[in-house]
Amino acid sequence: MSFASSVKDDLARVHCTRICCRLAEFAAFFRMCGSIHITGGNKIFLTLTTEHAASARKMFTLARELFALNTEIIIHRSPRLRKNRIYEVKIPAQEGINTVFARLGLMNANEIWNENFPGDFSGQIIAKECCCAAYLRGAFLGAGSISDPEAAYHLEFFTPDKNHAELLQKLLLGLHLNGKITERKGGYVVYLKQAEQICELLAHIGSHRALLEIENTRVTKEMRNKITREVNCETANVDKTVKASMEQIEAIKLIDKYLGLSGLSPSLAEAAQLRLENPASSLAELAALAGIGRSGMNHRLRRLSELAEQLQIDGEQRLKN
Repeated sequence: MSFASSVKDDLARVHCTRICCRLAEFAAFFRMCGSIHITGGNKIFLTLTTEHAASARKMFTLARELFALNTEIIIHRSPRLRKNRIYEVKIPAQEGINTVFARLGLMNANEIWNENFPGDFSGQIIAKECCCAAYLRGAFLGAGSISDPEAAYHLEFFTPDKNHAELLQKLLLGLHLNGKITERKGGYVVYLKQAEQICELLAHIGSHRALLEIENTRVTKEMRNKITREVNCETANVDKTVKASMEQIEAIKLIDKYLGLSGLSPSLAEAAQLRLENPASSLAELAALAGIGRSGMNHRLRRLSELAEQLQIDGEQRLKN
């Protein structure tokens, strides 16, 4: 099971106690993947289509609770992927079905189709603040998706309607979530890409298990990244120490060749001998062996490098002459 499917399973188990919130959730799902059909004799019926079984069961239950009408679930095989099933929640043509369309804002009180739909949809369905989270939950169940947090932080809603995309963005903003809109072939995507904002949305719409999983993954990732940075830093420091040590040893060998270590001052001779005997030791470790400060040892080794450089220059000059 994908992470998105497990999140939808969580959301499908959330039960709203308020009728207005149930209607908002059903309306959002209908807006995402519902359709109206007219058959012979001008009979009208409504369907909601999804590949997620738990979402279909929830919409079936909400339809029965909200409208008290005959409702069916029809299962089809997906024409694209034979293994997948498509679930169709259907409210057939029957007496009283116009009340469904009226409550969804599709008809007015006189059973005349609302020409302003979906422009005034938000005013009718989500006028109350408590309904916003329910609406977003229904929208996610209908056409939402979320990436596995191990791979990326990304949550999105897909809708074919630009007005609806802007409505979803507005609802997210009301929760202090900065949703972005982008066009995608066939419609618009409203998305969040920050782990903190995704977790906050999941908390609002009721998927607390997924919220905890993302938080745990985020902590694990941060710890893993911290360890990686520390290891990389330590490796870089070791590489730097080894490189400096090799350069210092080469300088000391050059001094020994042209001048001899016995020709050095006692302090420089000691530093040279310590470096030759301890090629893998750090500057601080050499300083401890000599019983001096780190800056003092650094000064002596730098003096040795400068002396070797000067001896090399002098040698090249003598060869030219």
